[in-house]
Amino acid sequence: MRKPGPGGFVLALTLFLILILSLVAFGALSLATLDTRSARQDYAGARALYAARAGVSRAMDELASNYAWSSGSGLLTADADQEAYSVTVVPAPDNASRSEKLWRVTSVGSCEGAQRRVEAILQLESFARFIFFTNREFTTSGTPIYFFTQDRLDGPVHTNGYFSISGHPRFADRMTSANSGDSLFNATDFTYRQEGTQTDPARFYHTHTGYGSDSPVALDSSPRFSFAGGQNAITMPLDTGQIKNMADHAYSGTIEFQFRDNGTVLVRRRTGNSWRNVETIPSDTLPGVTLHVNGELYASGTVKGRVTIGATKTVHLNGDLVYADPSRDVLGLVGQQDILVESSPNQRKDRYVHGVMMALNGSFRVPDYNSGSPRGVLHVFGGIVQSARGAIGTFSGNAVSTGYSKNYIYDEKLPSTPPLNFPTTGNLQIQSLIDRGSLGGS
Repeated sequence: MRKPGPGGFVLALTLFLILILSLVAFGALSLATLDTRSARQDYAGARALYAARAGVSRAMDELASNYAWSSGSGLLTADADQEAYSVTVVPAPDNASRSEKLWRVTSVGSCEGAQRRVEAILQLESFARFIFFTNREFTTSGTPIYFFTQDRLDGPVHTNGYFSISGHPRFADRMTSANSGDSLFNATDFTYRQEGTQTDPARFYHTHTGYGSDSPVALDSSPRFSFAGGQNAITMPLDTGQIKNMADHAYSGTIEFQFRDNGTVLVRRRTGNSWRNVETIPSDTLPGVTLHVNGELYASGTVKGRVTIGATKTVHLNGDLVYADPSRDVLGLVGQQDILVESSPNQRKDRYVHGVMMALNGSFRVPDYNSGSPRGVLHVFGGIVQSARGAIGTFSGNAVSTGYSKNYIYDEKLPSTPPLNFPTTGNLQIQSLIDRGSLGGS
């Protein structure tokens, strides 16, 4: 019997190796096919999510002009198998009776068989979202007011006019201007005529000596900071009629509200040179309390609850006005004229104001700000909205000469919990956005 030669062994080994390599190649091809399919599904899912968010944007655009808009659909591309969305809107049951209206939006996006659903809560944007807002950055006498190096603001800032910058004031959030009435701004070609022709909106402001030495900067390296001029103007209301219509308690004459940390407010009326008590009312009630004064108002004390106040004349802050609990209490104070921080020109004492102060046709300011000696720091926790920017002090270099220096801190709960019945901008904002994930795919 003949023994197998080495050639047979080599042939068998070669066939075995070919089989192994074929299996490896087949496995690699299968994995590549699965990876390609998975990548394609992921890509389709991402495009479906993009389409779903486009549906939310469509709802925001429609609701801005029609609060009753309820549904719609659209294509992002001409091919029906590509990105498409279907969106529905459900208003809050009490929208007809509330100023800070809410809508629940559900948008389903699709792309090549993949579907994604997002749900959003849209809310009318309150003026309370701003830490600082003006129609114009001038005193009532027409003098421009500068932001200086010592100024620190850690919330959103906007003016319908234009900003004047000296040194490096610090801001932690978005800073925008419409540049209305700004001779340096050319809205036609969206340029700014200062130190040549500027095309970057981050340079659409007036400098004191030049861009090299004057510019707004990020507060504590905040990643939220940005500056952009030439943006849309935002119209302020002219009166407190909306607050009056929604008021739980209304008064006339010269009125004083003395807030107490037990959740009540003492209401007093001035008759001649004397004050008399009118009543004591609760301030810490759900969903909140709205007060209106047809006349002049004085306010001070410790606020407990969610309170909104409107007055048809000047509002005087004749003492500190602070929260009992800054983590929950909310105050909105709206005057048709000025809001005045009353103080002695020669008394050095910091002042504290909690809440959103809104002067519809005047300013938030300090009387006699340019007389006497430095009074300390004006601490604001909330926001200041005013027609014309009011002065609170004067400065020489980086030092206060008269009045107050600023320490304005934004109340982070205001976008989601603004004062009840507080004026709104007419714009919509996304209060929350949830990706509910995939609804299936191929």
